[in-house]
Amino acid sequence: MPTATPQNEYSWNFLKKFRLEAIEKVYEWNSVRGLIAKSEQAIKPHILECQNLEILWEKRLGPLCGNQSKINWNKFRPLRRSREEDWSDWLAWLLETSQTGILAETLFAEPMNCPSETFISPAVDREMPLDGRRADVVITWNKKRRTHIEVKIWDESFDKTFETAKKLHATAPESEWTDFILLPGQSLAAWNEVAKNHGPDDAVKVTAILWSDVVRGLRRCLWHEHESVFWRAWAWVFCSVIEKELIGLEKINYETRQPKIQMILQWLSILKIHPEGKI
Repeated sequence: MPTATPQNEYSWNFLKKFRLEAIEKVYEWNSVRGLIAKSEQAIKPHILECQNLEILWEKRLGPLCGNQSKINWNKFRPLRRSREEDWSDWLAWLLETSQTGILAETLFAEPMNCPSETFISPAVDREMPLDGRRADVVITWNKKRRTHIEVKIWDESFDKTFETAKKLHATAPESEWTDFILLPGQSLAAWNEVAKNHGPDDAVKVTAILWSDVVRGLRRCLWHEHESVFWRAWAWVFCSVIEKELIGLEKINYETRQPKIQMILQWLSILKIHPEGKI
């Protein structure tokens, strides 16, 4: 008769040898509360400054329908926004019909180093055909000066900018050319990488300007009120669309305990543009 295999008896008694000491810890939140209070105190002046600037702008732009940040541009589309050419068209029209040149001066004065009157009512061409290329915006200031602007919204194929500029210069070699690329801030790093491959020895120098620079130029025109009401009305629409769709600015809710500080700082960089320091 086979012998039965003894069954192993398993017991958890060995766990009794281990003893966990109960540790009582009192968590103090006073230090965290102190940090929150200090951060709120540091942010408060920026919040107040942003509120005051918004009030000033609201009064200034009252005749032009006031604050347009609440308008839903998806339902009312005075500007088509599906192609980069749509944005170029509007910018070109504002540059060409400006009676003061303030917008162009804000964008181009430093690299061009020329008198303010140069920028008033230039001749502007759109989609100028070249050999296998098209130049987005070409501005003729006078017989001696011309400017080329490559306009970017989503496309980051930046290398062709230099080739386009060279072909364009060949069409008017007697002119003094300045070349710009207009792009969103988030594309600036990608542009800088491409521009590194076209160093100081390259025949073409292209200066980057941002859509936020366009907004500052437009707001400067709107604040001065020297352009016609018609021009300012369309400039204000264009400015509002850029702020919302290209820069990503959102309406600040001052009722919350602590509004987004990053958004407040972005707004301050846009609203504080008046050169005479009145706002």
